[in-house]
Amino acid sequence: MPQNKDLKRLVRARMAGTGERYTQALTHVLSLTRLGPLPPPWFVTGSRAPDYEVGLLPGSHDGHRMVQLRLKPADREPDGFGALMQSIAATRYLGRRIQFSATVRAQEVTGWAGLWLRVDGPQGTLAIDNMEDRPFRQTTDWAPATIVLDVPEIATEVHFGALLSGAGAVDLTRPRFGEAGQDVPVTAVPCRPWPLPDQPQGLDFAGAP
Repeated sequence: MPQNKDLKRLVRARMAGTGERYTQALTHVLSLTRLGPLPPPWFVTGSRAPDYEVGLLPGSHDGHRMVQLRLKPADREPDGFGALMQSIAATRYLGRRIQFSATVRAQEVTGWAGLWLRVDGPQGTLAIDNMEDRPFRQTTDWAPATIVLDVPEIATEVHFGALLSGAGAVDLTRPRFGEAGQDVPVTAVPCRPWPLPDQPQGLDFAGAP
């Protein structure tokens, strides 16, 4: 696998030799590194899931396995994203604060990448953070990333993983999931509360400050 500092050079060299556009050359160079299979709890999802692939990278980082999510060889960048995902029941975390973290690096990411964590209830999403406000872009060194959310009592499911929008690759290692202390601030505001009212309210705008 090429080192981050060498990847752009290899891509430029392929572009010069083949006449390919940047995305074509980038996805080809990345695809030269064969990925190993992931265990079944993990899978690929996202608005353009078929355009992405994920698997174990050869070697390790500080003694820990590495996973890569990347765009498959393509003529152009997809209009959407791919994501690595795992889902669990929310039962043991109801009313508690949870944290998902990992060590992450980006490799020539043309859009943005990051971890993501979502809490769902019977009627939809209760809380979500996908790091869009603090993304990994272009090429970065390994860096820690953390998401913290509250799990309401009505939550039913928790989903988490990593996502990539555009071309390039996002690598992660040492993923950790568990309960966070109440002194640890959440990283995203909750979605609108459930349940919703049965009837429209405030149509006369009365009671406005």
